[in-house]
Parts: sequence; C-alpha cells; structure tokens
Amino acid sequence: MKPAIDALKKTFREGRHAEAIAQCEALSAQEPGNLDLKRLCATMNAVAGRYARSLELLHEVRNPDKEDPDILFNIALCERQLDNFQGAEKFFAIFTDKFPQDAGGWARRAECRFRLNDFEEALRLADRAIGLDASSLEAWTVRGNCQHSLGRFEEAQASLTRAVQLAPNLAPLRVARADAFQAAGRLQEAAADYQAALSLAPADAQTLKKATLCLLEQGLGEQALDLCRDILKVQPDNLTARLGAEWVLSQLVPLWHIPMMNEQERNQAYHDGLKAVVAPDKLVFEIGTGSGLVSMMAAKLGARQVVTCEAVGLVARTARKVIERNGLKDRITVLAKPSQAVRIGEDLPAQADILVHEIFSSELLGEHVLPAIEDARQRLLRPGGIVLPAAASIMVALVGGDDLARTIHAGESFGFDLRDFNAINAKKRPLYREDLSPVLMSEPVEAFRFDFQRDSAFPAESRRLEMAATRAGRCYGLIQWIRIDMAEGVRFENHPSQRRALANWQHATFGFDEPIELVAGRRVAIAATHDRSRPWFALATGS
Repeated sequence: MKPAIDALKKTFREGRHAEAIAQCEALSAQEPGNLDLKRLCATMNAVAGRYARSLELLHEVRNPDKEDPDILFNIALCERQLDNFQGAEKFFAIFTDKFPQDAGGWARRAECRFRLNDFEEALRLADRAIGLDASSLEAWTVRGNCQHSLGRFEEAQASLTRAVQLAPNLAPLRVARADAFQAAGRLQEAAADYQAALSLAPADAQTLKKATLCLLEQGLGEQALDLCRDILKVQPDNLTARLGAEWVLSQLVPLWHIPMMNEQERNQAYHDGLKAVVAPDKLVFEIGTGSGLVSMMAAKLGARQVVTCEAVGLVARTARKVIERNGLKDRITVLAKPSQAVRIGEDLPAQADILVHEIFSSELLGEHVLPAIEDARQRLLRPGGIVLPAAASIMVALVGGDDLARTIHAGESFGFDLRDFNAINAKKRPLYREDLSPVLMSEPVEAFRFDFQRDSAFPAESRRLEMAATRAGRCYGLIQWIRIDMAEGVRFENHPSQRRALANWQHATFGFDEPIELVAGRRVAIAATHDRSRPWFALATGS
C-alpha cells in the first residue's frame, strides 16, 4: 500500500490533481477502514478546492469522543470556504473549547463572527487570540475590520497597521487599512495604501477603482490618470485600467472642449469682442485657458502681453504645447492654477487692463463663474479695466411641441396611460439634440442678467416672472438658454429657434409637474431663483 500512496502523492505534487484524487478515492474504497487514507483524500480534495467532498471525508474520520485538532480545524475551514460561516463558527467553537490555548482557533472563530456581522463578539474573540499570540495576523486583521465596521476608524487604523507590519506584502491588508484611512478622511494615507496594494496586485480591479476615486477626491486627477496608464504599460489588456483612464480623462477634460473649439459662431463672437477692446498697450488676463484659443486671439490682435490661468494641470500643459506650436510662446504665459490663486507680482506683472473669462456652463453659472469674476475684478483688474464678456443673461420661454414632449414627458403608449412615471422624472433636462423643434409659446424673457463690467458682486436671487402666452397649445415647461454680451455691439445667443450643427452650450428644459393648456394672452407666473451656481424655474404658487 505504501508504494501506491507514495505514487499518488507524487502525481498530486506534479499538479495532476484530478488523477491523484481519483486514485486515492479508489484505494480508500478498497480499504474503507483505513482512516489515514481517507484523511489523505480529504486533504487532496481541500487543496484542489473540492471543499464539499473534503468535508464529507473529514466527518467520516472524525471521532467526537476523541477530537483530533487537525480534523476539527479542517472541518471548520471547509465550512468557512463554503461560505457557511454559521457552521464554521460552530466547529471553531468546539475547537476552542477543546483546545483553548490555540490562538488560531480563536482568530478563525472571530473571523466567522465578523462575517456574520456580530462585530462586538468578533472583537472579543480576536482580543482573546491576540492575548494568546500577539503575532496572530488573522486576529489583528479581524480586529481592525471589526473596529472599522463599528465606526472606530482610528482604532481600526492601529490594528491594521499592526497587521501590515506582520505581513507587509499582503495586498488585502493594505486595502483594508486604506479603507479605514479613507473613512476617517485621511485621503493621502489611503491613496498611498491603495497604490501599495496595486504594486502587489496590479490586476485588482476594485482596488484600482478605489485608488482612482481617492486621488480624484483629493484633486489629484493627473496622478489617477498616471496610475491607470502605468498599469497599462505592463498590462495593455487590463480593461479596468483602460476604462479608468478614459473616465479620469472625462473628469479632467470634459467632452465639451472639442465642440467649443470648433463652434465658429461662438469663437467669432469672442474674436470680435476682443478686437473691439485689445490694443498694443493692453495687458490681458484670461480665466480658463482651455486649448489657448482665446488667448491666442488676444495675442494676434496685438495685446502687449497675455497671461491666462487654467485650474487643470493637464489642460494647462497641453495649452502650452498648442501655443508653442502656433508660435506665440513668448507672448502668452499659461498659469496652471485657478484664478483665485493668481498673485500680482508673482504670476501677473500688474493688474490687467482686460479681464477675459470663458467659464460659462450651459446654464451660465455651473462653473463657479460668479465668485471667480468677483475675486478677479477686486484683485487682478485695474480700476476702470475692461471685462469681456461684459454681461450675460439666463433666458427662458414657455415651451411646447410634440417632438419635445416625447423626450421630456410620459403620456400614452400602445393604449396604456403612463403619466404616473412623470412623478419620478427629473424636471430639469439638458437637450443634446438639435432636431427636436421646440415650439416657443411666449416671447423670450431675461430671467437673470449679470453685468460683469458694472457690478462687483452677484448675490443669489429669487424673483417672479410674468410670462404671456403668444399661442395656444399644450405647454410642458420652460426652455432655457444663454445670451452673452461680449462688448458693445457684439452678442452671442444660442436661441432655440436657431439650429446648430455643432453646439457647445446646450439648452435645458424645466418641466412642469403637469402640462398646462394655454390660450394666446394667458399669463403664467414663474418662480425663478438661482443660488450663484445653479438656476431653477417652476410654476409659481397659484399660477
């Protein structure tokens, strides 16, 4: 028998697991009373991941009246591997009762209680294990995870730090400690641990996602991008890294940049506005470099010097390349910082003669344009200096039309009334399509106007708009767009009646809870408000 057992062990060690297990099972069937052979079969099945079969064999060789610590422990381990944590904890409890000085039993029992969400009991059991063996990796790990789950983040960090010290090359420990750091708001330490885990396990998709989000939360988008790209260098087919890099790029460089560069009418308005104010003695300061297009316009039109700032470092560096390619490197300075961080004498040689800004969103206010202009007018523009655009307005009109209705409102389909779905449909909706032919049912109304040239502060506002219907029909809400006064006689407006093949700024609709039927001349009251970063429109009470 011994030569046969030695042969199947050799077969197993060579990686031919199925063959060795089949031979072992056959020998065991021939000698059903040979418990050592059954234990060998149980071990082989467990190593091969066949935990259910291993469990069957272990129960066959177990003697409850004379417990064998290895058999009892392995029964519990198989139950745990089968995700039967209740059953595993039961056998680990028997183990700790029979062999109370074995720290491993207490640690494994603690892990089962943790998996069963019994964190306080798991913590008690982990402490019992540590009391027996202060170097118990499993116990320190469970202890830290329990403390994290109980919201005791600093204690969790300390416990998991001890675990990391015991096993510095275990990626899951780095991730667990990073999770505890992040929960406590210690993002720098969290990012370092996530990145350390990725260096140990670069294919771990979940850790890459966590690291990327953690870096972005700190405003370190470029580091997040580099992290994904570094993984792609060694794993070109890593889809998580590929998608992560694309997603980070979309956060750093929004997709509207390219349409903005190519929208002729918008760019012409900026060019014409600059042409009206730029002179050879003028120092121009721009907020929002983007591709560098507007700065290059100002330089070509003869400005003495142009300084432009861009908050996203990747975009700023790319703009420098664009400007150098176009031969304007010596005339334009690109600062990789937000305008609030620009300092006179350090970044800007003096207060500017002309302040140019292009940080409008489709609803005008979404890119924090108001606080940026307030700060720049106060610190970075000379008294009496020129602001371009000089003013901008949020425009609205009552809107209807069958094409639009099918996009923003649920009615009937195939004879079924679907109107209840409107209650959970977002009232504000951007319109990315230019083919919907919205029907304006009132004259345009200037909901809010911001005079950047005249005013130094722009508080939040609420007002009531009275809008008169110009035609009969079903009205679904308001359509919103923007109007920009660059300089005297130079205006850009993305009016809904003018279709554009390419549009950087989209229209938006603000739907009513229910459509209203209009007749020409009916007056509709609208509650309009903005909080300096977003506008909102709804039917006024009693309208």
